[in-house]
Amino acid sequence: MTPSENDRMTGDLFEGLAEIESRYEQLGPGAVILRKFAVPEEMVLLAALQEVVTEAPFRHMITPGGYRMSVAMTNCGSLGWVTDKTGYRYDAIDPVRGVRWPRMPESFRKLATTAGR
Repeated sequence: MTPSENDRMTGDLFEGLAEIESRYEQLGPGAVILRKFAVPEEMVLLAALQEVVTEAPFRHMITPGGYRMSVAMTNCGSLGWVTDKTGYRYDAIDPVRGVRWPRMPESFRKLATTAGR
């Protein structure tokens, strides 16, 4: 794949965001971008995210092959996606802290439910 083909496929979700009106943008069958959909709830969502990150900080997980993932992540809710030397999976327990993931903030549930309508 050439760089120009890759650029067309990935796009920049934030490019020109200031000029974009809130809108529903169809990408393909069953795939959409909800431009600026969460902006009205931005402060509530960021505060909720900070609560999750305080309890379960972002981390670069290690793949079964021993490689460090380039993207830092965290989880919340009843199951979190994890990877380590034993494989990829969803797990109720944070392997770093040895306890359940933080609860999913109600504002996250509300956003997902509203977006799915």
